[in-house]
Amino acid sequence: MHPSTRTAVVTGSDSPMGRAVALALAGDGFDVGLAYAADRESAEATAADVESRSVRAAVQRMDLADLPGSAAAVDEFARDLGGIGVLVSCPGSTAVECIQRAVRYMIAGGGGGRIVNVTTSASGLGGLTGLLAAELARYSITVNSVVVPAVEPDFAAPGPDDREVADVASYLCAPAGMFVTGAAYVVDGTRIAMIPHSLTEAGALRPPRRAGRIRSYTGRWAPTRWTR
Repeated sequence: MHPSTRTAVVTGSDSPMGRAVALALAGDGFDVGLAYAADRESAEATAADVESRSVRAAVQRMDLADLPGSAAAVDEFARDLGGIGVLVSCPGSTAVECIQRAVRYMIAGGGGGRIVNVTTSASGLGGLTGLLAAELARYSITVNSVVVPAVEPDFAAPGPDDREVADVASYLCAPAGMFVTGAAYVVDGTRIAMIPHSLTEAGALRPPRRAGRIRSYTGRWAPTRWTR
């Protein structure tokens, strides 16, 4: 099942990653609220592409420098589009205040919801994922992270493919992802391919803690599934 309110808010929609996520969710049948920080023209161009997929779009400015006032954009999206069932935050574009407001609408809708935090390894939102997942499970709201590489000026490698990030976010908001919560999906294939030692050294010193865990391709130990 989808969240009962088929409206998704995507923050950072004036970035290439935000645009890719917004278009993926529009293709899944969600009306999309596009929150931007600075480039309204880019967000409006994305809105036009969203509407070409026979769903509605709304555009609001959300600048973290103006918090807590800018979090009111979440309320505007709920009024314009009839509620909020999904919140997808792109790196550096969503604060806790925005998540809190979106959660209120998900709970009021009565049909659950999805929160997807697209983060870097250093992002505070990534650390909140597990706590939020445990707290919001009672309301049938899932909370997951998509982890992308942090920007490192001295590392001359391309970043993650925005379409791949969008595909993972789409899955987490789809019926197939309804029982996935508290998980972190790493979209980092390019960097893993370029640093072969990361496949072995990270896990060489860490034995499994208990049965029911598997060793992932990154060499870290991860649960086979997350439960509520």
